[in-house]
Amino acid sequence: MLQNLSFLVETYPFPLWEGVLRIFVAMLFGAVIGLERERRRQPAGFRTHSVLAVGSALLSIVSIYIPSVYGTGVNVDPSRIASQVVSGIGFLGAGAILRMGISVKGLTTAASLWTTAGIGLAVGAGMYLLSLFSTLVLLVVLSLMSKFEREFLSKGTKVVRVVVEDTSGVLEELEKILEEGRVFRVKRSGGQAEVYFEVPYEEDELSSKLRDVLKLRGVVSLEVT
Repeated sequence: MLQNLSFLVETYPFPLWEGVLRIFVAMLFGAVIGLERERRRQPAGFRTHSVLAVGSALLSIVSIYIPSVYGTGVNVDPSRIASQVVSGIGFLGAGAILRMGISVKGLTTAASLWTTAGIGLAVGAGMYLLSLFSTLVLLVVLSLMSKFEREFLSKGTKVVRVVVEDTSGVLEELEKILEEGRVFRVKRSGGQAEVYFEVPYEEDELSSKLRDVLKLRGVVSLEVT
């Protein structure tokens, strides 16, 4: 029994503790990125990025392990697992986009998921410094550049059409959430009101506000054009 366990440990291409360390570091990097997304109230946040980084690191370790154990006399491509991870993350990123359910939103979060998978693969391969640098660069892009984009590369405005039950208090709540917006049209008919807002467009901030609008009692539908 002990001999079998010893064999399992000895077959690793590096000490077992180092594999555990790589998975832990990957989880840490993914968690930091996920916290930034969570803070901006994106659907893919802390847990999603952490789990994704751990899974990517594990598969990277497996892709190293298989050739080292079974590679003798066998045609093994160690890059195949990693390439499938990169392809598979596309489906997860698409889910982050579709879940917004309003317009084409969540592209930044989808890109952060894809990059987090790459960081996890790099950590699994033992590339700690490069992974750390990539994590820091990604945080700069997600945090600081959004402010730069909002100030200097503004994408203009969007029109938000909200249909609500024509009851007192709903319009006031809408104006509080879309505080930077301008109401330019209100249509009332059949106990409902169509309210049109012109709001500054910044993907993450606007998406967060629209989710708050959908949670309001009395909101029937919402559309962005």
